[in-house]
Amino acid sequence: MSYIDNKVPPTRDTRLKICAGFGGSVEDLLGCSKRGCVFAKDRSFSQTGSCQMYLSLAMVMTIPDSVTVLHGPVGCGSHAYMMEFPIKTGSTGRGFQRSSFLWISTNLGESDIIGGGEQKLKETVQYVDTEFHPRVIFVVSTCAPNIIGDDLDEICDGLRNELTAKIVPLHCPGFKTRVNATAYDTVYHGLAKNLEFEPKPFVDFRPFNKYDPNFDIESAKYKYKKSRTVNLFNASAIGVPDEKEVVRLLTAMDLKVNISTEYSSLDDFRLLSEASLNISMCTVHDDYLLDILNKRYGTPCLILNMPIGIQNTGEWLRAIAKKTGDTEKVEAIIKKEEADLMKALEPMREKIKGKRVLLNGGVIRVACMAVLLKELGAEVLGVRPYHYDSLSDPIYERLAEEFPGIDVNVASNQVYELVNIIKREKPDLVFAHPGSNAWVVKAGSVWIPLFAPAKNYLGYRGVYDVARSMVRSLRNPSFSKNAAERIPLPFRKDWYAKNPYSYIAAPVEI
Repeated sequence: MSYIDNKVPPTRDTRLKICAGFGGSVEDLLGCSKRGCVFAKDRSFSQTGSCQMYLSLAMVMTIPDSVTVLHGPVGCGSHAYMMEFPIKTGSTGRGFQRSSFLWISTNLGESDIIGGGEQKLKETVQYVDTEFHPRVIFVVSTCAPNIIGDDLDEICDGLRNELTAKIVPLHCPGFKTRVNATAYDTVYHGLAKNLEFEPKPFVDFRPFNKYDPNFDIESAKYKYKKSRTVNLFNASAIGVPDEKEVVRLLTAMDLKVNISTEYSSLDDFRLLSEASLNISMCTVHDDYLLDILNKRYGTPCLILNMPIGIQNTGEWLRAIAKKTGDTEKVEAIIKKEEADLMKALEPMREKIKGKRVLLNGGVIRVACMAVLLKELGAEVLGVRPYHYDSLSDPIYERLAEEFPGIDVNVASNQVYELVNIIKREKPDLVFAHPGSNAWVVKAGSVWIPLFAPAKNYLGYRGVYDVARSMVRSLRNPSFSKNAAERIPLPFRKDWYAKNPYSYIAAPVEI
């Protein structure tokens, strides 16, 4: 039975081999993965983590004409407030205006936790449908209703025939997974199970009539258009500048690019099956949905490394060209792009050469960024992926070839380990996701965002923008230096003398 047949999608912990805690060389990590190690399921001490619900909200709240119902205590909605600005700017950058998105909480209290919140959920969804008239309602079940056993799917199924809106249940109990990337699977499961991915006759296209004298011509046009159309998948960590850069490169190959699923309308979703190839920009994001589309419509998919860096971008484009039959065309594009980029990078190389850098963030992104930094002449001290899974093996085998013996610390945040490593290695720069920036600066290093929605990281322009950010940040590191001297960190001095991986349990064979 396929995963899509289940009401609730599996967590990443169930679907893949997951590592949430590791410290050592990349060779040891790969060895554990290949032997089937559950390398250090737990830490004896864990400081921080993150909730999969946040990533799920970051995706579904971008969908136009939608309302999100948060089923749980009202405090879970604090995540939603943080998304107002990025979603508005993301909408504007993609060419359409978006008013404030709508979300409503069922506001479960003590009596609801004891007696159940199903009736409250039903009334809230009915109110949203009649008051706001959305095209789709996302019902997000948080930790509390999952603990008490509210049947989200039964409530949603019972309401379908009386609502004007589509209804999509999303199961987001953060306590059930150690990997917040489970959020991507949760959203894709809900979309694939409850929305249409096929075009409607007379709405999206005029059906062919074999008795029409132009039947052969129209049929040939349709087949050619589909053969030149590709779906490109974005999710949370792909910003507007990155989308534009990748679309620029693929358009140069005479391909028509549809971008999904963030900021996509219900009309856009119906065209997902009308493509010759589905292309992922990150393994962590998309493998769940691309597998569904392949099984349902027979659409081939391409899941490689991220197009970050010169070599990675070239390999990514060549793999697409091989699928679409544009190998000669892509070589000319790559040759020109690389020549222009090398010329633009020349004034910055000496300022970057030899700078010591630490990377902290998504499992695929940090590995690809390491290769980019090597191409710029920097020294990569180590990578700290949020998690590690069996799908990451090919990328980290490449990392081991490029950086033999490089240090890998698998950690979802765990800032006590991060600060220890920074104090020990004293990197000139730390690339990390927002949230750890204050810790990096207080520890005395310069911080650069590993991802920011308004910045470019992918493709050839991404290489140039990363180099420019490094030069600008290295020009004046006084803020980090002064902060480290004046702001004490909340850790004992003897912690910095310990191995940063002291609290990670030894690998367990299975």
